[in-house]
Amino acid sequence: MEQKPIAGQDPLAPPDSETASQYLAAAQAVVERRDRAVDRPALARLEIGNAVVTAAYLVAFALVLRRGDVLASQIVLFTFLVWGQLSSGMAQRTGLQWRMTRSRLPFLLGGGAVLIGALVVFGFAALDTRLPEAVVLLPAAVVLVGIGGHGVVQLLRASNDSHRSRPGPVALKGPRRWGTALVGIAIGVLTMLAGSPDDVLRSAISLLVMLCLVAWIAVSTSEVGLPAIGASWRWPHVLVFLLAACVPVTLVLGAGVLGDAGWAGVWGGVAVIVCFAVVTCIPGRAERD
Repeated sequence: MEQKPIAGQDPLAPPDSETASQYLAAAQAVVERRDRAVDRPALARLEIGNAVVTAAYLVAFALVLRRGDVLASQIVLFTFLVWGQLSSGMAQRTGLQWRMTRSRLPFLLGGGAVLIGALVVFGFAALDTRLPEAVVLLPAAVVLVGIGGHGVVQLLRASNDSHRSRPGPVALKGPRRWGTALVGIAIGVLTMLAGSPDDVLRSAISLLVMLCLVAWIAVSTSEVGLPAIGASWRWPHVLVFLLAACVPVTLVLGAGVLGDAGWAGVWGGVAVIVCFAVVTCIPGRAERD
């Protein structure tokens, strides 16, 4: 074992063979604990999913902005912010740690460059109505290729990882269950607002819902925070959320095409709330050790 000399200090005596073996065993144990804590395939799949959701959000947001519907854009923004909070909990559940290290610097710089480029193209697509509507697909394509492509590469690299044993599903209880129900109620209310013809009512209640979201984000580190709720979800909960989020977005994008959007919003909101009430009875993920 080599060591760097320190001025004014005598060199340390090298350890004997038994102590050196213990050092190596301890280092290997650290590597094994890290491998058990970090689920690389799950992180890669989540990165691909985030790329798809972000791309769809950019398309929907750009379309409603081109139509000048500010209230509709707030509804789209709300669903995306909720997903961002939920997915952060899913990432932490699989072992992701939000730390700035030298090894992660190239990925962070590359991801930042992709997002900046996508936002620049998004700005032109959303604000310049002289451009054809098909241009709104460009920022989505940038996100899919840049971030989604990186996720695919990470998934291929993790394909040789050993199979991880996961704890069995456990019933959602307490804050996790009520929090899941509240997510459904919030999206259900937004769905009803998306079909409401009264702009004053939509504006007032949308502002109230956004303020509630801000308060919910403020307690994101608690047991009732959205990251903790997302960490307890399994694929049925995620699927119901994604389908539910599509309902208000579809209503605001299809305004004027769906006919009586008011009743469509009411029934759609009721359906969203009922689906979330059902999914709260489905077991979720156990907490990490």
